Amino acid sequence: MAKDHPTGKSGLYQAILKLETPEQCYRFFQDVCSYSELSAMEQRYDIAEMLADKRIYTDIKEKTGASSAIISRVNRVLCAQGSVLRQFVEEERPAAPDAGE
Repeated sequence: MAKDHPTGKSGLYQAILKLETPEQCYRFFQDVCSYSELSAMEQRYDIAEMLADKRIYTDIKEKTGASSAIISRVNRVLCAQGSVLRQFVEEERPAAPDAGE
């Protein structure tokens, strides 16, 4: 089988859309990913959350063990126009209090 780049046309994406709970999602990804792949995805999401909280690279590197290259890659994704990762991270963050409060 040829090693083609992902196209987004696999049934994988439809299956992901059917997941209903975080536990079901976790179990699904355990089924389809190796331990290191799942760990890397979780690490990158954690990095995205820390970057959204304006944490500095050295702090992120210390807390996650990620390389500067990985942190930089996640940062580029967050800064890209139309970033779905940024949308999810921002939706998850608590709203900032009003300045008038």
